[in-house]
Amino acid sequence: MLKDVAERIKSLEVQGATNVAMESLKAVKEYSKKNNIKKIRSGIDLLISTRPTEPLMINMLNLLKEIEDPTEVGIKAQDFIDTIHNGMEKIVEIGSRLIKDGMVVQTICHSMTVIRILERAKKEGKNITVVATETRPRYQGQKTAKELKKLKIPVKFYVDSGMYVAMKKENVDLCLVGIDALFANGSIANKIGTGLLALVAESLEVPLYACGLGLKFDKGSLMAQSVEIEKRDPKEIWNYSVEVINPAFEIVPNSRIQGIVTEIGLLPPATAYLEIERVYNL
Repeated sequence: MLKDVAERIKSLEVQGATNVAMESLKAVKEYSKKNNIKKIRSGIDLLISTRPTEPLMINMLNLLKEIEDPTEVGIKAQDFIDTIHNGMEKIVEIGSRLIKDGMVVQTICHSMTVIRILERAKKEGKNITVVATETRPRYQGQKTAKELKKLKIPVKFYVDSGMYVAMKKENVDLCLVGIDALFANGSIANKIGTGLLALVAESLEVPLYACGLGLKFDKGSLMAQSVEIEKRDPKEIWNYSVEVINPAFEIVPNSRIQGIVTEIGLLPPATAYLEIERVYNL
């Protein structure tokens, strides 16, 4: 099961930082029931290797590696699962407060955090419309649009290169994006295209908020200077005899982020890490 989960994470069958963390924790919890600590740690290393830009998963799995007793590993993994569940509820509550009745909200890629915030806003009786982009080359934006349609939330779908046109034409009021990693200077890593969305939002004076668990804080990277951006198979984009670059993520500077929506609260980007370090003793 653990190897199957690792393959599903690596192949992007499992998408979204929170989903990746949850699936990896569940896999370790089950794996710990039938294996010794050496095999458990080896399994954890395999999961970590699948997505080097997922600090939420990595932070929690590294803490599990420090435990000596397999039973305790399973108990702690469940504790982390509960922490994610409870934290997500708080983020959804805080994030929904940013959305006012009649707003048009633009997003990118697929973030269950953002989708749940939008769902909460709808349940609160707010009449909202969402603008989503396709998010090439794996088209995670299509998944977002399908899920919003199921929730009966009006959604309009644009190609990635239409971000500026979309924001201007649809009179977007607010941008919400997920977080794959949060750094000490308040910048974030998220799916490629998020930086362009942030730049467009800045040019049109539309506030952009990043939403995610504080445990996505990547302390090891400090100010995001040493972050290695994952590059995926060029053939995902184009199988042709020219050099094709396929970065999966990019860094969005804190200057283009209005605030960080976390389970701790709505935090200013430049000082978010101080509060996260204090709460989690990182």
